[in-house]
Amino acid sequence: MASKVYFIKASVKEGEAVISKKSVELFKAGKFAKCFEKNDFTAVKVHVGEGGNTTYIKAGCIKGLVEELIRLKTKPFLTDTSTLYTGRRHNAIDHYVLAAEHGFSVDTLGIPFIAPDGLFGTAETAVEINSELNKEVFIAYDIVRCQSILSVSHCTGHLATCLAATLKTLGMGCSSRKGKMRQHAAMKPSVKDNCTRCGQCEKYCPEGAITLDDIKAHIDQDKCIGCAECVAVCRFDAVKYDFGTESEILQRQVAEHALGAVAGKEGRAVFFNYAISVTEDCDCFGTPDMRNIVKDIGILASTDAVAVDSAALNMIEQTGDKKLDELIEKKGLDARRQLGHAERIGLGTRKYELVEI
Repeated sequence: MASKVYFIKASVKEGEAVISKKSVELFKAGKFAKCFEKNDFTAVKVHVGEGGNTTYIKAGCIKGLVEELIRLKTKPFLTDTSTLYTGRRHNAIDHYVLAAEHGFSVDTLGIPFIAPDGLFGTAETAVEINSELNKEVFIAYDIVRCQSILSVSHCTGHLATCLAATLKTLGMGCSSRKGKMRQHAAMKPSVKDNCTRCGQCEKYCPEGAITLDDIKAHIDQDKCIGCAECVAVCRFDAVKYDFGTESEILQRQVAEHALGAVAGKEGRAVFFNYAISVTEDCDCFGTPDMRNIVKDIGILASTDAVAVDSAALNMIEQTGDKKLDELIEKKGLDARRQLGHAERIGLGTRKYELVEI
């Protein structure tokens, strides 16, 4: 049976207030209020944008959704977990400060930002899923213990999973540090001969896995955790992955961790995908004005994480008249691997009915 995905056209040029209003229109059209109950601790899962990033979904765009949750007398909180790579979201304190700078705070939205995985990303719960790759996955402590989730995702390309949307927001964004390391375990980078020995990868590697010799940088595969920080900071395209095999494993891991993130919250989770300012890579990059790969499309929402991502992917490719791997210039990546695996393990369905508002 197809799942309903609600859609409304929207553009960054309309401004945050209009986007917020349209988000509420989708919330009401989908009758999503039924997913939230009085006194729920409701996780509003967001990505506040890495420091320097300017294309993330701004706080004002979700103000109306937050107000709906408050009106329903839930106890909503903005939330996101710490990253593996070194940056301003690497621990709860720096993450909180950055979130406030970007408007994700009590002052602007009326609710607090709370890191669900503790100060260092280690507060976790093992969630049993008995799936193909994992018997259990490690999910942020407070994600497991909250009663409902409103997931807010920015649809973008991604250097390893091809698509970054709801599944990645749930799978990677709701996992503890241990969960993230398990997902990245297959991603082992190496350094190409065009390395300039600039030292940036060595400087920012969180595990001290990179050293420099007289010719180029080298990565200790035993120490490497696959966080991709070296890819993010290299300005010379000198770090490579074997995306053909490694991406598929990563995508399957993301799907299984997403299953763990919503376990026990059947009928209590709603997923919003913002297909506006669709950039070539995700908001983890601290890059201002990242390249848009298609014109703004709109906002999609559903209670089915797989369906809402499937719809977003199809609309991006239809708008760009190319497959997503071509749009982001990462030939060979296939975002449908995560969608197919997510469907197979029971997270949702790729079949959807688009309801335009």
